[in-house]
Amino acid sequence: MHTAERAADFTVLRLSGATRRQVLRIVASASALAIGIGTTLGLLIAVVTLLGIRSGLSSRLGTDVNLNLPRSTMALTIGVCLAPALLSSVLPARMALRRTGARVRD
Repeated sequence: MHTAERAADFTVLRLSGATRRQVLRIVASASALAIGIGTTLGLLIAVVTLLGIRSGLSSRLGTDVNLNLPRSTMALTIGVCLAPALLSSVLPARMALRRTGARVRD
């Protein structure tokens, strides 16, 4: 739905000289940026929460509790979030670029 609202923006970009590939890169970059911001905020909230839990468990159990954040699992999770985000933004944008009235030679 957001892509349909941005069809006029795509037309302006195309008329100002941007190629279809450049417009699609902008759309993909915006999606990747949103995923990056969400990942960063989510990770910060999770780490703060886990540090509080670790502190409470350490004092309650009387022993050190290790905080383990597996990087491979985090990377896989980011990839699983990024792939559908890119697909759901770039594919409709590609279709919108085909439908817009602005036809500019590449």
